[in-house]
Amino acid sequence: MLRGSLSEFPLLNVLQMLSTSAVNGKLSVSHSRGGEIWMQGGEVVHALALSREGEDALDVLASVRGGEFSFDPSPRADTRTIQTRRNALLRQLSVNSDAWQELLAIFPNWEAPLIFTPRWTEQQPVTRAQFRVLDKVGKMPLLDLVSQSELAPRATLELLRPFVQAGIIDAGAAG
Repeated sequence: MLRGSLSEFPLLNVLQMLSTSAVNGKLSVSHSRGGEIWMQGGEVVHALALSREGEDALDVLASVRGGEFSFDPSPRADTRTIQTRRNALLRQLSVNSDAWQELLAIFPNWEAPLIFTPRWTEQQPVTRAQFRVLDKVGKMPLLDLVSQSELAPRATLELLRPFVQAGIIDAGAAG
């Protein structure tokens, strides 16, 4: 069993090390946006995070800063949800990690619900996709809102971003 802090060893570095070692097993990430990644022969074959699997789950895991990781070499994936090969996958995770940084600055507190500010009006024009997400605002923590969205996690936050930036939704300052 391998364990460590993602503050000291970022997830991408851990995955690079495990990939290079051609390991089999499960990498568990302990964090509010954490999850699990299964590897076979150093290739990522399956991932789960925020009730998502495959590429969506890996994208969520790319957002993680801090937390703990552990690698257990015994479990094998029951399914394969990721087909992307090692080098392309690691490059994509690097890009995804960078893409998350701005969103995490805008949405720092995933434990609390977003709330509408007094600038919100019922006459605010919204698309059908926006309505589906906005209907959950104020009803649950952001973590649950993202988990329950029909959209990919980053797409959900990108949809909410203009409302936060316009001061129509308060994303909270405490993380």
